[in-house]
Amino acid sequence: MEEDIMKRLITMLITLSVLLTSFVIPFASFAEEAAAENLTVDLGGGGEARAIDLAVFEESSAAFQLSITAPALRIEICCPTWSRPAGGFLTMSLFKFDKNYETTVAGNTIASKRHEEFDDNAWIGLDFSPDNPLEPGEYIVLLDEVEVGQQTGLWYLSPSENQIFYSDGKIDESGSIRSRITFVGKPDTYFGKLTKPQEEEIHDPVDSSDEPYMDYTMIFNDPDWEDIFQNPGSLTYEFDDDYLTFSIPFGSDDPQVQLLFNNITDEEGILVEKYPIMLMKVRRLNDTDPVTGEVFFFTETSPGPKAGNSFLFNYENTLDWQYVLIDLSSNKRCRDYLTGIRFDVFDHAPEGGELDVAWITFFETKSAAQKFNGDFSPYVKATEVPTAKPTAAPTEVPKPTDAAPTQAPATATGGSTEPTADKGDNKTDPGKDIGKKDNNLALIIISAIVGVVIIAAVIGIVIMRSKGKKGKDGKK
Repeated sequence: MEEDIMKRLITMLITLSVLLTSFVIPFASFAEEAAAENLTVDLGGGGEARAIDLAVFEESSAAFQLSITAPALRIEICCPTWSRPAGGFLTMSLFKFDKNYETTVAGNTIASKRHEEFDDNAWIGLDFSPDNPLEPGEYIVLLDEVEVGQQTGLWYLSPSENQIFYSDGKIDESGSIRSRITFVGKPDTYFGKLTKPQEEEIHDPVDSSDEPYMDYTMIFNDPDWEDIFQNPGSLTYEFDDDYLTFSIPFGSDDPQVQLLFNNITDEEGILVEKYPIMLMKVRRLNDTDPVTGEVFFFTETSPGPKAGNSFLFNYENTLDWQYVLIDLSSNKRCRDYLTGIRFDVFDHAPEGGELDVAWITFFETKSAAQKFNGDFSPYVKATEVPTAKPTAAPTEVPKPTDAAPTQAPATATGGSTEPTADKGDNKTDPGKDIGKKDNNLALIIISAIVGVVIIAAVIGIVIMRSKGKKGKDGKK
Protein backbone atom coordinates (compact mmCIF):
# COMPACT_ATOMS: atom_id res chain seq x y z
CA MET A 1 0.00 0.00 0.00
CA GLU A 2 2.73 2.44 0.99
CA GLU A 3 4.73 1.51 -2.11
CA ASP A 4 1.74 2.35 -4.34
CA ILE A 5 1.34 5.71 -2.69
CA MET A 6 5.06 6.51 -3.22
CA LYS A 7 4.88 5.49 -6.89
CA ARG A 8 1.83 7.71 -7.44
CA LEU A 9 3.56 10.65 -5.70
CA ILE A 10 6.70 10.29 -7.82
CA THR A 11 4.60 10.09 -10.98
CA MET A 12 2.76 13.28 -9.99
CA LEU A 13 6.07 15.16 -9.36
CA ILE A 14 7.46 14.11 -12.73
CA THR A 15 4.27 15.19 -14.47
CA LEU A 16 4.36 18.57 -12.68
CA SER A 17 8.01 19.10 -13.66
CA VAL A 18 7.21 18.40 -17.30
CA LEU A 19 4.33 20.85 -17.21
CA LEU A 20 6.45 23.59 -15.58
CA THR A 21 9.24 23.07 -18.10
CA SER A 22 6.81 23.35 -20.95
CA PHE A 23 5.77 26.78 -19.63
CA VAL A 24 9.18 28.14 -18.51
CA ILE A 25 11.15 27.38 -21.67
CA PRO A 26 8.74 29.19 -24.01
CA PHE A 27 8.55 32.11 -21.57
CA ALA A 28 12.35 32.41 -21.41
CA SER A 29 12.55 32.19 -25.18
CA PHE A 30 9.91 34.89 -25.46
CA ALA A 31 11.78 37.18 -23.05
CA GLU A 32 15.05 36.60 -24.89
CA GLU A 33 13.35 37.23 -28.22
CA ALA A 34 11.75 40.43 -26.86
CA ALA A 35 15.12 41.70 -25.66
CA ALA A 36 16.66 40.94 -29.04
CA GLU A 37 13.92 43.01 -30.67
CA ASN A 38 15.30 46.23 -29.09
CA LEU A 39 17.87 47.77 -31.40
CA THR A 40 21.08 49.30 -29.93
CA VAL A 41 22.96 51.72 -32.19
CA ASP A 42 26.28 53.56 -31.76
CA LEU A 43 26.15 57.36 -31.62
CA GLY A 44 29.89 58.00 -31.80
CA GLY A 45 32.19 57.96 -34.80
CA GLY A 46 34.86 55.44 -35.70
CA GLY A 47 38.63 55.51 -35.72
CA GLU A 48 41.05 54.83 -32.92
CA ALA A 49 39.73 55.99 -29.56
CA ARG A 50 41.61 58.32 -27.19
CA ALA A 51 40.79 58.65 -23.50
CA ILE A 52 39.92 62.16 -22.23
CA ASP A 53 40.09 62.82 -18.51
CA LEU A 54 37.27 65.11 -17.37
CA ALA A 55 38.55 65.33 -13.79
CA VAL A 56 41.35 67.82 -14.44
CA PHE A 57 39.36 70.91 -13.39
CA GLU A 58 36.38 71.10 -11.08
CA GLU A 59 34.13 72.80 -13.65
CA SER A 60 35.05 70.50 -16.56
CA SER A 61 32.17 69.11 -18.58
CA ALA A 62 31.31 67.35 -21.79
CA ALA A 63 28.06 67.00 -23.70
CA PHE A 64 26.63 65.63 -26.91
CA GLN A 65 23.62 66.53 -28.99
CA LEU A 66 21.47 63.87 -30.68
CA SER A 67 18.23 63.64 -32.60
CA ILE A 68 16.02 60.51 -32.59
CA THR A 69 12.94 59.68 -34.66
CA ALA A 70 11.81 56.66 -32.61
CA PRO A 71 11.15 56.01 -28.89
CA ALA A 72 14.22 54.97 -26.87
CA LEU A 73 14.83 52.96 -23.71
CA ARG A 74 18.43 53.85 -22.82
CA ILE A 75 21.21 56.36 -23.58
CA GLU A 76 24.68 55.38 -22.36
CA ILE A 77 28.38 56.24 -22.58
CA CYS A 78 31.56 54.25 -22.00
CA CYS A 79 33.82 55.74 -19.30
CA PRO A 80 37.47 54.84 -18.70
CA THR A 81 38.93 55.20 -15.20
CA TRP A 82 42.47 54.17 -16.15
CA SER A 83 42.16 50.68 -14.65
CA ARG A 84 41.01 52.01 -11.29
CA PRO A 85 38.15 49.89 -9.87
CA ALA A 86 35.28 51.91 -8.41
CA GLY A 87 37.02 55.03 -9.63
CA GLY A 88 34.56 57.06 -11.69
CA PHE A 89 32.34 59.95 -10.57
CA LEU A 90 30.02 62.07 -12.74
CA THR A 91 26.44 63.24 -13.20
CA MET A 92 24.58 62.46 -16.43
CA SER A 93 21.66 64.77 -17.31
CA LEU A 94 19.27 65.00 -20.27
CA PHE A 95 17.77 68.24 -21.68
CA LYS A 96 15.41 69.02 -24.53
CA PHE A 97 17.40 70.93 -27.17
CA ASP A 98 16.59 74.64 -27.43
CA LYS A 99 18.50 76.92 -29.87
CA ASN A 100 22.01 76.29 -28.53
CA TYR A 101 24.02 74.72 -25.73
CA GLU A 102 23.71 77.58 -23.22
CA THR A 103 19.94 77.90 -23.57
CA THR A 104 19.45 74.14 -23.45
CA VAL A 105 21.39 73.36 -20.25
CA ALA A 106 19.78 76.36 -18.56
CA GLY A 107 16.37 74.74 -19.07
CA ASN A 108 14.54 71.99 -17.23
CA THR A 109 16.12 68.57 -16.77
CA ILE A 110 14.20 65.65 -18.31
CA ALA A 111 16.25 63.02 -16.49
CA SER A 112 19.38 62.99 -14.36
CA LYS A 113 21.46 60.40 -12.54
CA ARG A 114 24.59 60.54 -10.38
CA HIS A 115 27.05 57.75 -11.16
CA GLU A 116 29.69 56.98 -8.53
CA GLU A 117 32.45 54.42 -8.10
CA PHE A 118 31.91 52.71 -11.42
CA ASP A 119 34.59 50.46 -12.86
CA ASP A 120 36.94 51.01 -15.75
CA ASN A 121 35.18 51.21 -19.14
CA ALA A 122 31.75 50.74 -17.59
CA TRP A 123 28.71 51.67 -19.69
CA ILE A 124 26.70 54.13 -17.59
CA GLY A 125 23.46 55.75 -18.70
CA LEU A 126 19.89 56.94 -18.31
CA ASP A 127 17.05 54.39 -18.47
CA PHE A 128 13.44 54.71 -19.58
CA SER A 129 10.64 52.16 -19.38
CA PRO A 130 8.68 50.62 -22.27
CA ASP A 131 5.56 52.26 -20.84
CA ASN A 132 7.27 55.66 -20.67
CA PRO A 133 10.11 55.71 -23.22
CA LEU A 134 12.12 58.71 -24.31
CA GLU A 135 10.02 60.34 -27.03
CA PRO A 136 11.39 61.22 -30.46
CA GLY A 137 13.06 64.62 -30.50
CA GLU A 138 16.37 66.47 -30.23
CA TYR A 139 18.32 66.42 -26.96
CA ILE A 140 21.59 67.30 -25.25
CA VAL A 141 23.20 64.90 -22.76
CA LEU A 142 25.39 66.73 -20.20
CA LEU A 143 28.23 65.05 -18.28
CA ASP A 144 29.57 67.08 -15.37
CA GLU A 145 30.14 67.28 -11.59
CA VAL A 146 33.33 65.23 -11.72
CA GLU A 147 35.64 64.93 -8.72
CA VAL A 148 39.05 66.51 -9.37
CA GLY A 149 41.84 63.95 -9.14
CA GLN A 150 39.47 60.99 -9.45
CA GLN A 151 40.16 60.11 -13.08
CA THR A 152 36.87 59.93 -14.91
CA GLY A 153 37.03 59.88 -18.66
CA LEU A 154 35.40 59.59 -22.05
CA TRP A 155 36.51 57.84 -25.22
CA TYR A 156 37.17 60.40 -27.96
CA LEU A 157 36.45 59.21 -31.50
CA SER A 158 36.35 60.70 -34.98
CA PRO A 159 33.37 62.96 -35.82
CA SER A 160 29.90 61.43 -36.21
CA GLU A 161 27.02 62.70 -38.32
CA ASN A 162 24.66 61.58 -35.54
CA GLN A 163 26.30 63.60 -32.79
CA ILE A 164 27.50 67.14 -32.01
CA PHE A 165 30.15 67.01 -29.30
CA TYR A 166 30.69 69.84 -26.79
CA SER A 167 33.83 70.24 -24.70
CA ASP A 168 33.33 72.62 -21.76
CA GLY A 169 30.35 74.14 -23.54
CA LYS A 170 32.08 74.72 -26.89
CA ILE A 171 31.50 72.69 -30.04
CA ASP A 172 34.36 70.35 -30.93
CA GLU A 173 33.96 69.60 -34.63
CA SER A 174 36.99 67.32 -34.72
CA GLY A 175 35.50 64.47 -32.69
CA SER A 176 32.70 62.66 -30.88
CA ILE A 177 32.47 60.43 -27.82
CA ARG A 178 31.75 56.71 -27.55
CA SER A 179 28.04 56.44 -26.80
CA ARG A 180 25.02 54.42 -27.87
CA ILE A 181 21.24 54.34 -27.65
CA THR A 182 18.75 51.49 -27.36
CA PHE A 183 15.38 51.91 -29.11
CA VAL A 184 12.03 50.30 -28.50
CA GLY A 185 11.90 47.48 -31.00
CA LYS A 186 13.65 47.80 -34.34
CA PRO A 187 12.51 51.02 -36.02
CA ASP A 188 13.25 51.51 -39.71
CA THR A 189 14.65 54.99 -39.05
CA TYR A 190 15.95 56.25 -35.76
CA PHE A 191 18.28 59.27 -36.23
CA GLY A 192 17.07 62.68 -37.36
CA LYS A 193 18.88 65.70 -38.74
CA LEU A 194 20.79 67.67 -36.13
CA THR A 195 20.04 71.36 -35.67
CA LYS A 196 23.10 73.54 -36.03
CA PRO A 197 23.28 75.57 -32.79
CA GLN A 198 22.60 79.29 -33.07
CA GLU A 199 25.77 80.55 -31.46
CA GLU A 200 26.41 84.21 -30.84
CA GLU A 201 28.58 85.85 -33.46
CA ILE A 202 32.03 86.51 -32.05
CA HIS A 203 33.64 89.81 -33.01
CA ASP A 204 37.28 90.65 -32.64
CA PRO A 205 38.07 93.12 -29.85
CA VAL A 206 38.11 96.71 -31.05
CA ASP A 207 41.64 97.29 -29.76
CA SER A 208 43.04 93.96 -31.02
CA SER A 209 46.20 93.84 -33.11
CA ASP A 210 46.76 91.96 -36.36
CA GLU A 211 50.46 91.51 -35.60
CA PRO A 212 51.98 88.16 -34.67
CA TYR A 213 53.31 87.85 -31.13
CA MET A 214 56.97 88.31 -32.00
CA ASP A 215 58.28 87.62 -28.48
CA TYR A 216 57.12 84.02 -28.92
CA THR A 217 57.50 83.60 -32.67
CA MET A 218 59.72 80.63 -33.48
CA ILE A 219 61.25 80.88 -36.96
CA PHE A 220 63.16 77.64 -37.37
CA ASN A 221 66.04 78.86 -39.52
CA ASP A 222 68.63 78.68 -36.75
CA PRO A 223 69.94 75.62 -34.84
CA ASP A 224 69.87 77.73 -31.65
CA TRP A 225 66.15 76.88 -31.46
CA GLU A 226 67.23 73.40 -30.41
CA ASP A 227 67.49 74.81 -26.86
CA ILE A 228 63.69 74.71 -26.51
CA PHE A 229 63.37 71.06 -27.63
CA GLN A 230 63.07 68.40 -24.93
CA ASN A 231 62.44 64.63 -24.83
CA PRO A 232 62.10 63.78 -28.52
CA GLY A 233 60.34 60.44 -28.83
CA SER A 234 61.01 58.17 -31.83
CA LEU A 235 61.93 61.05 -34.13
CA THR A 236 64.92 63.11 -35.21
CA TYR A 237 65.12 66.69 -36.45
CA GLU A 238 67.48 68.74 -38.57
CA PHE A 239 67.66 72.47 -39.28
CA ASP A 240 67.86 73.77 -42.83
CA ASP A 241 68.39 77.37 -43.90
CA ASP A 242 64.69 78.23 -43.74
CA TYR A 243 62.92 75.44 -41.86
CA LEU A 244 63.16 72.44 -39.57
CA THR A 245 62.63 68.86 -40.76
CA PHE A 246 61.21 66.16 -38.50
CA SER A 247 61.95 62.57 -39.56
CA ILE A 248 59.95 59.67 -38.14
CA PRO A 249 61.24 56.10 -38.62
CA PHE A 250 59.13 53.20 -39.85
CA GLY A 251 56.78 51.69 -37.28
CA SER A 252 56.67 54.74 -34.98
CA ASP A 253 53.80 55.11 -32.59
CA ASP A 254 52.98 58.62 -31.40
CA PRO A 255 56.18 60.45 -32.54
CA GLN A 256 56.56 63.61 -30.44
CA VAL A 257 58.81 66.36 -29.10
CA GLN A 258 58.32 68.91 -26.32
CA LEU A 259 58.83 72.65 -26.87
CA LEU A 260 59.38 74.55 -23.61
CA PHE A 261 58.73 78.27 -23.93
CA ASN A 262 60.54 79.32 -20.75
CA ASN A 263 63.77 79.01 -22.73
CA ILE A 264 62.64 81.77 -25.11
CA THR A 265 62.13 84.77 -22.82
CA ASP A 266 61.98 85.58 -19.12
CA GLU A 267 58.19 86.04 -19.26
CA GLU A 268 55.80 83.58 -17.58
CA GLY A 269 54.56 82.30 -20.92
CA ILE A 270 51.90 83.13 -23.50
CA LEU A 271 48.75 84.54 -21.91
CA VAL A 272 46.06 82.49 -23.62
CA GLU A 273 43.39 85.12 -22.97
CA LYS A 274 45.47 87.63 -24.97
CA TYR A 275 46.93 85.32 -27.67
CA PRO A 276 44.56 82.35 -28.11
CA ILE A 277 45.40 81.55 -31.74
CA MET A 278 48.39 79.37 -32.63
CA LEU A 279 49.46 79.26 -36.27
CA MET A 280 52.21 77.18 -37.86
CA LYS A 281 53.52 76.72 -41.38
CA VAL A 282 54.22 73.08 -42.27
CA ARG A 283 54.76 70.79 -45.24
CA ARG A 284 54.30 67.02 -45.62
CA LEU A 285 57.03 65.48 -47.77
CA ASN A 286 55.53 62.15 -48.88
CA ASP A 287 52.14 60.99 -50.11
CA THR A 288 52.19 58.27 -47.47
CA ASP A 289 52.73 60.71 -44.57
CA PRO A 290 49.82 60.72 -42.09
CA VAL A 291 47.34 63.59 -42.20
CA THR A 292 46.61 63.83 -38.46
CA GLY A 293 48.65 65.53 -35.75
CA GLU A 294 48.13 66.52 -32.14
CA VAL A 295 49.31 69.29 -29.81
CA PHE A 296 49.23 68.89 -26.02
CA PHE A 297 49.38 72.11 -24.02
CA PHE A 298 51.40 72.81 -20.88
CA THR A 299 50.17 75.45 -18.42
CA GLU A 300 50.94 76.50 -14.86
CA THR A 301 48.17 74.25 -13.54
CA SER A 302 48.95 71.42 -15.97
CA PRO A 303 52.74 71.36 -16.55
CA GLY A 304 52.73 68.07 -18.45
CA PRO A 305 50.65 66.28 -21.10
CA LYS A 306 47.34 64.95 -19.80
CA ALA A 307 44.43 63.14 -21.39
CA GLY A 308 42.02 65.70 -22.80
CA ASN A 309 44.57 68.55 -22.67
CA SER A 310 45.24 68.50 -26.38
CA PHE A 311 44.11 69.59 -29.82
CA LEU A 312 43.77 67.01 -32.57
CA PHE A 313 44.03 68.49 -36.09
CA ASN A 314 44.24 67.39 -39.70
CA TYR A 315 46.79 68.35 -42.32
CA GLU A 316 45.61 69.00 -45.84
CA ASN A 317 46.38 66.04 -48.10
CA THR A 318 48.97 67.91 -50.12
CA LEU A 319 52.75 68.20 -50.36
CA ASP A 320 52.62 72.00 -50.60
CA TRP A 321 53.29 74.37 -47.72
CA GLN A 322 50.17 74.86 -45.63
CA TYR A 323 49.01 76.68 -42.49
CA VAL A 324 47.64 74.86 -39.43
CA LEU A 325 45.49 77.00 -37.11
CA ILE A 326 44.70 75.92 -33.53
CA ASP A 327 42.28 77.89 -31.37
CA LEU A 328 43.60 77.44 -27.83
CA SER A 329 40.44 78.96 -26.36
CA SER A 330 38.36 76.05 -27.69
CA ASN A 331 39.56 73.95 -24.75
CA LYS A 332 38.77 75.66 -21.46
CA ARG A 333 41.47 73.64 -19.74
CA CYS A 334 44.01 75.69 -21.67
CA ARG A 335 44.02 78.83 -19.52
CA ASP A 336 46.30 81.42 -17.93
CA TYR A 337 49.85 81.10 -19.28
CA LEU A 338 50.85 78.61 -21.97
CA THR A 339 54.35 77.46 -20.94
CA GLY A 340 54.99 74.89 -23.64
CA ILE A 341 53.55 72.23 -25.93
CA ARG A 342 54.09 68.60 -26.81
CA PHE A 343 54.00 68.45 -30.59
CA ASP A 344 52.90 65.02 -31.79
CA VAL A 345 54.03 65.51 -35.38
CA PHE A 346 51.76 62.67 -36.50
CA ASP A 347 49.16 61.00 -34.32
CA HIS A 348 50.47 57.62 -35.49
CA ALA A 349 53.06 56.89 -38.16
CA PRO A 350 53.27 53.12 -38.79
CA GLU A 351 55.03 53.75 -42.09
CA GLY A 352 57.17 56.61 -40.81
CA GLY A 353 57.08 60.06 -42.35
CA GLU A 354 58.60 63.53 -42.64
CA LEU A 355 57.34 67.02 -41.87
CA ASP A 356 58.91 70.42 -42.49
CA VAL A 357 58.07 73.20 -40.02
CA ALA A 358 58.96 76.75 -41.04
CA TRP A 359 57.64 78.63 -38.01
CA ILE A 360 55.15 78.76 -35.14
CA THR A 361 53.56 82.00 -33.95
CA PHE A 362 50.54 83.35 -32.02
CA PHE A 363 47.80 85.94 -32.71
CA GLU A 364 45.17 87.81 -30.74
CA THR A 365 42.34 86.88 -33.12
CA LYS A 366 41.49 84.19 -35.63
CA SER A 367 40.86 86.75 -38.37
CA ALA A 368 44.38 88.17 -37.89
CA ALA A 369 45.88 84.69 -38.26
CA GLN A 370 43.80 83.99 -41.37
CA LYS A 371 44.96 87.25 -42.98
CA PHE A 372 48.64 86.69 -42.22
CA ASN A 373 50.74 86.08 -45.34
CA GLY A 374 53.73 84.53 -43.59
CA ASP A 375 55.97 87.59 -43.88
CA PHE A 376 57.47 88.60 -40.53
CA SER A 377 59.77 91.33 -41.86
CA PRO A 378 57.35 94.24 -41.14
CA TYR A 379 57.26 93.20 -37.48
CA VAL A 380 60.98 92.63 -36.89
CA LYS A 381 62.57 95.54 -35.03
CA ALA A 382 65.24 97.09 -37.28
CA THR A 383 68.70 97.99 -35.92
CA GLU A 384 69.18 101.75 -35.70
CA VAL A 385 71.59 103.08 -38.34
CA PRO A 386 72.84 106.61 -39.12
CA THR A 387 70.43 108.64 -41.23
CA ALA A 388 73.18 109.92 -43.54
CA LYS A 389 76.53 108.47 -44.54
CA PRO A 390 79.59 110.61 -45.57
CA THR A 391 80.13 110.66 -49.30
CA ALA A 392 83.92 111.13 -49.09
CA ALA A 393 86.67 111.04 -46.47
CA PRO A 394 87.52 114.48 -44.92
CA THR A 395 90.56 116.17 -46.53
CA GLU A 396 91.99 117.52 -43.26
CA VAL A 397 91.68 116.75 -39.61
CA PRO A 398 89.62 119.40 -37.76
CA LYS A 399 91.52 121.31 -35.07
CA PRO A 400 90.26 121.59 -31.52
CA THR A 401 88.50 124.88 -30.80
CA ASP A 402 88.33 124.66 -27.01
CA ALA A 403 92.02 125.57 -26.40
CA ALA A 404 94.05 128.49 -27.79
CA PRO A 405 96.49 127.55 -30.60
CA THR A 406 99.46 128.36 -28.36
CA GLN A 407 98.10 126.42 -25.40
CA ALA A 408 100.40 123.57 -24.46
CA PRO A 409 98.80 120.13 -24.39
CA ALA A 410 97.95 118.58 -21.06
CA THR A 411 100.69 116.55 -19.48
CA ALA A 412 100.49 112.84 -18.88
CA THR A 413 99.49 113.47 -15.27
CA GLY A 414 96.51 115.64 -16.16
CA GLY A 415 93.34 115.26 -18.15
CA SER A 416 91.16 112.13 -18.37
CA THR A 417 93.87 109.72 -17.21
CA GLU A 418 93.95 111.34 -13.78
CA PRO A 419 91.35 110.07 -11.32
CA THR A 420 88.83 112.72 -10.42
CA ALA A 421 86.84 113.33 -7.28
CA ASP A 422 83.64 112.21 -9.03
CA LYS A 423 84.40 108.61 -10.01
CA GLY A 424 81.02 108.22 -11.64
CA ASP A 425 81.97 110.49 -14.56
CA ASN A 426 85.09 109.70 -16.55
CA LYS A 427 84.57 112.48 -19.11
CA THR A 428 86.87 115.54 -19.32
CA ASP A 429 85.92 119.17 -19.90
CA PRO A 430 88.70 121.18 -21.66
CA GLY A 431 87.24 124.44 -20.35
CA LYS A 432 87.49 123.22 -16.79
CA ASP A 433 91.16 122.19 -17.32
CA ILE A 434 92.11 125.69 -18.53
CA GLY A 435 90.46 127.29 -15.49
CA LYS A 436 92.38 124.96 -13.18
CA LYS A 437 95.74 125.94 -14.80
CA ASP A 438 95.09 129.70 -14.33
CA ASN A 439 94.28 129.15 -10.66
CA ASN A 440 97.47 127.14 -10.18
CA LEU A 441 99.61 129.96 -11.71
CA ALA A 442 98.11 132.56 -9.35
CA LEU A 443 98.78 130.34 -6.37
CA ILE A 444 102.43 129.92 -7.42
CA ILE A 445 102.95 133.74 -7.73
CA ILE A 446 101.30 134.44 -4.38
CA SER A 447 103.35 131.68 -2.75
CA ALA A 448 106.58 133.19 -4.17
CA ILE A 449 105.74 136.70 -2.83
CA VAL A 450 104.86 135.31 0.60
CA GLY A 451 108.13 133.33 0.59
CA VAL A 452 110.21 136.49 -0.23
CA VAL A 453 108.49 138.44 2.56
CA ILE A 454 109.13 135.66 5.08
CA ILE A 455 112.81 135.39 4.07
CA ALA A 456 113.24 139.19 4.38
CA ALA A 457 111.61 139.16 7.80
CA VAL A 458 113.87 136.34 8.96
CA ILE A 459 117.01 138.22 7.75
CA GLY A 460 115.84 141.38 9.55
CA ILE A 461 115.30 139.53 12.80
CA VAL A 462 118.76 137.93 12.56
CA ILE A 463 120.47 141.37 11.98
CA MET A 464 118.61 142.98 14.90
CA ARG A 465 119.54 140.15 17.27
CA SER A 466 123.17 140.42 16.14
CA LYS A 467 123.30 144.15 16.89
CA GLY A 468 121.70 143.62 20.27
CA LYS A 469 124.27 141.06 21.22
CA LYS A 470 127.16 143.33 20.28
CA GLY A 471 125.77 146.16 22.43
CA LYS A 472 125.62 144.00 25.46
CA ASP A 473 129.16 142.79 24.89
CA GLY A 474 130.50 146.44 24.62
CA LYS A 475 129.09 147.33 28.04
CA LYS A 476 130.97 144.55 29.62
